[in-house]
Amino acid sequence: MKQVGYLTIDDAPSADFLNKVKLLTSKEIPALFFCRGQYLEERPDDGIYAIKKGFVLGNHSYSHPRFSELSLNECFQEIKQTDEIIDKIYRDAEVTRPAKLFRFPYGDKGSGTDAELGWPDDKEKKLFMRGIQNYLKKHGYEQPIFENISYKWYKNAGLHLDLDIYWTYYTFDCAVAEYRSTGTEHPLGYNNLRSILARMDEDEPEGCRGLNYSRSNDIILLHDYPGIEAIFKPLIEALLTKGVYFKLPIFSI
Repeated sequence: MKQVGYLTIDDAPSADFLNKVKLLTSKEIPALFFCRGQYLEERPDDGIYAIKKGFVLGNHSYSHPRFSELSLNECFQEIKQTDEIIDKIYRDAEVTRPAKLFRFPYGDKGSGTDAELGWPDDKEKKLFMRGIQNYLKKHGYEQPIFENISYKWYKNAGLHLDLDIYWTYYTFDCAVAEYRSTGTEHPLGYNNLRSILARMDEDEPEGCRGLNYSRSNDIILLHDYPGIEAIFKPLIEALLTKGVYFKLPIFSI
């Protein structure tokens, strides 16, 4: 039985966005694109094109800051500004927005840490994180149904209960792009395509490397980011070779 993959792509739409949309369309792969508001303002027609091809646009903030470095009101404004842009693009596309979806930039929920390291015990940070979740709830954001995500680390972090969308498998495509553009080496050696393809073959389901674990589906993270262009297609092909079957999550409406 093929493992299901929910493909999520952050930082859209870049200058290469349409090429990614066309590649995925040719392979009948659906995806959630988490968009930066400032990029959607620059390329609204690209967003309309993707929507008409069946892709779903989610909110990835307006300017991609770390939310732990903002005030609550600044966090709310980052979400609100992009939400209004996405609404307009769906109206212009004459397509009903299927759901309001949000992903934090860097996976920073306002704590300055992440699910792999664990959330802080600090009461003030917990209240801050809860304040953002309450805002998402108030404004109609949802955690769609990602069927059969069974990793203990994911459940223990409560990621299935929050109203933002996290991931279970990160391709480290940005690490390769960063190395190519600046020469900055990743501490785990993810500096080239070969190294991140090798990571796909590892079998550590509770270490965020569960592509070979048949008992759970995966929420897969890639990027629409400068420098990703040359490795995007090989990564998609590698996932298909592994027998990953891509689908969208189930929305409430």
